[in-house]
Amino acid sequence: MGDCGVPHSVSPPFPGLDHVVVSGGTPAQWAQMSTAEWSNRLDALAAGVKSSGAHWVTLLPHHGHELSADDAVNFSDVLLLTGKVVLEDVGYSARYVWHRSAKQSIIVDPSSDGHRRFASVVESMRLQGIDPDSIDEDALTHALLAPATQDADLVLVLGPPDRMPESMVWELAYCEIVFIDLDWSAFTANHLELAIDDFNRRHRRFGGLDS
Repeated sequence: MGDCGVPHSVSPPFPGLDHVVVSGGTPAQWAQMSTAEWSNRLDALAAGVKSSGAHWVTLLPHHGHELSADDAVNFSDVLLLTGKVVLEDVGYSARYVWHRSAKQSIIVDPSSDGHRRFASVVESMRLQGIDPDSIDEDALTHALLAPATQDADLVLVLGPPDRMPESMVWELAYCEIVFIDLDWSAFTANHLELAIDDFNRRHRRFGGLDS
């Protein structure tokens, strides 16, 4: 895990980078953003992963209380007015998705409680009548990350390095994590480029030991 500053250059893309997760801010902060601010933030996410070739970008809050019913409706209206995202039913809930191109999509999910999201997925699968014996790691991955089709390779955490995001449980299992002690409102494409640069330069051992 690393703590990063301001980027100077971006290394060549890591060939295994397919899914990037950005965790920052709270649902309340997200709900206070205007349509123009959201449009700019989505553009920043797209620009930040442009050189990496990542197919999926998922945006999650870092922590905070879930939105009230009224705030959730207002948030939805503001985000949909960007003209970039649509609301997609992924079984256990709905997620906002910008299919920016055939090769890149950006997912926005205001769920701030990763344990509750995991429980909701399992309950949704039960209600769909899915055989419990068929629920394996692949099935849970598909349900939790939908419409993304791959586990997260990299998680960029906007916040202090001594506090893990509350919005994630499953995504943190196998990913690389980069911390930038930065307020959500200050996030730019350069910060995401820096996290990807850090990811590219690491010796990825997947829990193994150096020989």
